[in-house]
Amino acid sequence: MEQEITIKISRDWIEGLPSEELTLKQIIRLGIHQYKVERALKLYCDGVGSLGYIAEQIGINKQDLICAARRQNIVPETSDLTINEELAEWR
Repeated sequence: MEQEITIKISRDWIEGLPSEELTLKQIIRLGIHQYKVERALKLYCDGVGSLGYIAEQIGINKQDLICAARRQNIVPETSDLTINEELAEWR
């Protein structure tokens, strides 16, 4: 499902970028994903829930969120359940 959105963007932001629709969609997709990751990490640091819970609520991959947390020196809490879930994903 798609939603059409019209926004005005400063020319400085798009200077030097190809104007193909596919390229612009990719840029928007990456920006939205990055926003979701940053928002999820803030929620996690604020104690809203586990990384898995927050990833599910925000709509991003749990493993991507865990990797992003580690890149920012945020050590995810682990439990036996979390370890077993992660091991099951590798089987």
